[in-house]
Amino acid sequence: MNCFRNIINLLWMREARAHRVWNVMGMNMKKNITIFILIVMMVSGGCNSVKGLAASEKPVINTREELYQEVQKVLKEGKKEYTFETEDLQQEDLDQLNLEHDGFFGNVEKYQIKTIRFLNRSYITLYCNISDNYYVEDSILNGTVLSKEQEKAAELKKECEIIIDEIEKNSSSEYQKEKKIHDYIVNNVKYGYPDDNENEDSDAYNAYGALVEGKAVCNGYAQAMKLLCDLAGLECQMVTGTADGENHAWNLIRLDDEWYHTDVTWDDPEPDDPSRMIYSYFNLNDSSMESSHIWNKERYPESVGTRYNYYIYQDLYCADFEEFKEICKAILASDASNPIQIMVGDYDETIYTEDKMQFLFQYTGADSIHLQTIGKGKNTTLYITLQYD
Repeated sequence: MNCFRNIINLLWMREARAHRVWNVMGMNMKKNITIFILIVMMVSGGCNSVKGLAASEKPVINTREELYQEVQKVLKEGKKEYTFETEDLQQEDLDQLNLEHDGFFGNVEKYQIKTIRFLNRSYITLYCNISDNYYVEDSILNGTVLSKEQEKAAELKKECEIIIDEIEKNSSSEYQKEKKIHDYIVNNVKYGYPDDNENEDSDAYNAYGALVEGKAVCNGYAQAMKLLCDLAGLECQMVTGTADGENHAWNLIRLDDEWYHTDVTWDDPEPDDPSRMIYSYFNLNDSSMESSHIWNKERYPESVGTRYNYYIYQDLYCADFEEFKEICKAILASDASNPIQIMVGDYDETIYTEDKMQFLFQYTGADSIHLQTIGKGKNTTLYITLQYD
């Protein structure tokens, strides 16, 4: 102990609170990180405890991007504690941890810094809170038994097993699985907060709120989409960014080696309407998505495909007004159900008007037509309701 006192001077600095903001639509969700800082300074001689730190073979992380990637990996593996060394990362980099990842598998609850000044090196230990999503996936995919204390994870697991069993029926392709998941969430989740609880710990921000309580905000929708896709064998990521200037979350899904954006929240009408199912944000590429959404493209795979866009895949996409008229005629000739929804690639509000939809009366006994446009930019969905008095 005397040697230790002669060689190092331990300074416990203040315990601080660092706040981060989770990207969720219309709500700032704070995750507090408790920080402990230990500074070790060389005075003279040597000491076993200092040698132990100096000789440590911990992973080395020196950039914020490396830290981001490693934290994602640590959380995905369900690790509750992780130590690494760094020469360049600063406390402000660590304060961004919960902002830099999507939180699907959990978040960093606190961290401890041990700095050895004479080595210009810090040893950082992260203490992680692992989410119910991790335990549900581990239990269903790997057969791990949930503990009695994991009541919410058990409830979520039970609900997921029922949903996945239904999705697997008559789903012969990845596209069909994804569509069934999309449709289930739209039909069974309402936008909002369970029990009107809007605080930072609300289940509205996670898959439990969406799939068990049936109410969530965009982060809960996106978590539910990823969880069900993971369990159905579809490769899926969460994306955090902004939409219409507000913090938002949605998904990227991989089909046949191409990535597509899907925003289930924006496909779910508000107020809730069980009779309406739209696909305006189902499998868009970067070019279409960026007309309304903003995200850090360097963090996510590029999306350029069009094949599995809902309207293209279902032959409900037209390049211009003349093609639009032909598709409408074909739909009405097949006695398709009302309403009609078609995506046009040259949308202009002066061209696609209710007045110019009068040709539809030639093919139907409707008394009036109601037109709604969904989306932004040239690729816009026309949602046409034929009304009968």
